[in-house]
Amino acid sequence: MPDRPETQAAVAAPARLDAHHRPSTSASKLAGFASFMTSLPVLVCLLVFITVLASGPLHGLDRALNQPWSEWLFPEWRSFVDDVIDPIASQAVVIPILGVTAAILSMQHRTWRPLLIAAAAEIGVVGMVGAMKVIIARPSPVLEDPSFFHGGIFSQGGYGIIYPSGHAAQSIALYGILVFLLSHYTQTSKTTLNLLSVGVGIIAAVTMVSSIYLGWHWTTDLLAGFVTGGLVLRGTVYFNNMIPSRIPRATTMQYSFPQPVPRAARTSTAVLDPEPEEPARRVR
Repeated sequence: MPDRPETQAAVAAPARLDAHHRPSTSASKLAGFASFMTSLPVLVCLLVFITVLASGPLHGLDRALNQPWSEWLFPEWRSFVDDVIDPIASQAVVIPILGVTAAILSMQHRTWRPLLIAAAAEIGVVGMVGAMKVIIARPSPVLEDPSFFHGGIFSQGGYGIIYPSGHAAQSIALYGILVFLLSHYTQTSKTTLNLLSVGVGIIAAVTMVSSIYLGWHWTTDLLAGFVTGGLVLRGTVYFNNMIPSRIPRATTMQYSFPQPVPRAARTSTAVLDPEPEEPARRVR
């Protein structure tokens, strides 16, 4: 006897649901590839590779892209880009945003952990980028010399320590750790978190375009800055995973309350107080 239509639909429904919720093979492979490409060993090798190319083989590319773009293209926009767009990835903007967010999350969850993670990301950016800038001592494009070790903080100030770009590193590391904190300590939806991650990428792209437009950095400075920011971001996440935490994620936090005592278990017999003893009469 053939199955009725409603029976067939009932049998096929779970299969369709499983197929809908089961991640596709291509999506799993893409996620695995992205995780591999952003791992610490790969990022370290990529930073070394870019640094080697920036030391000489890519000087032609750096010089070709270092043009007076702000004089050729929309010169009336230069002040707006310099005063509004370029500072988006500066410490003057991102540090207050990250610090206030981490402080609010710390107060809400009664833990120093969000502030500690934000401080670790900032220390990582300042320490790693600052050390590379001082050691490599690359002059700014305004000095028209992309060679390593031809600059210096004492001889040329900020114009002599330009590699890698601090703005580029901060756009990835600090805005990225901001999204990380929101994902772990708030109930922000996955769709919103994905949009925020895309926003981090947009900020990084805008930082690169504005820096080249204004002539503040060589192109390889920015590429190395993005990789350095990724290294700091990944290292901060590893640092967070190494620290034991008593506070679970906000999206999976559960609360427990004491179970009420059943009415039948309550005693209905009142305990009578013993009769007070008659006080002894005083003998006169």
